[in-house]
Amino acid sequence: MGVKWQTVALENLANEVTVGFVGSMTQEYVDDGIPFLRSKNINEFRVNWDDIRYIAKSFHEKIKKSKLAPGDVVIVRTGKPGVSCVIPESLPEANCSDVVIVRVNKRILNEHFFCYFMNSNAASHVSAHLVGAVQQHFNVGAAKKLMVPVPSMEEQNRIVNVLKTTDDRIELNRQMN
Repeated sequence: MGVKWQTVALENLANEVTVGFVGSMTQEYVDDGIPFLRSKNINEFRVNWDDIRYIAKSFHEKIKKSKLAPGDVVIVRTGKPGVSCVIPESLPEANCSDVVIVRVNKRILNEHFFCYFMNSNAASHVSAHLVGAVQQHFNVGAAKKLMVPVPSMEEQNRIVNVLKTTDDRIELNRQMN
């Protein structure tokens, strides 16, 4: 007989659930500066650096609501809704547009565990809560209501250790190829 994990709404597991900058960006891009992540830069479990854009430090400070920090989980809203990754330690400063930003309460939820959940089991919730007639997207309100399984931190850490070790090996092999 398996153990039944408690499920809790994401809004009760996170310090913050918000959205990245929404608005026109074409005039804000610069050749070098603060990395600016868009939906196309978010792949399952990792940041995709293809076609990355940059913004000036001054604009980054102006739109501080959408600043990213290592450990933040970003979830694609439009394009491939629900796809998520954790902002890595190697990206100490970044900003973003049109993604859901989740800052988990790390005392009760491992950010990598949550990301694995999003990329594997949350697809039905995301699909059921897409809004928009022309281009469907996943919104912050639906993200906050997402029911997340919450095993003990010890169990979350064990699960993450196994999955992340495997993913890191796959990524290393991909880079070598």
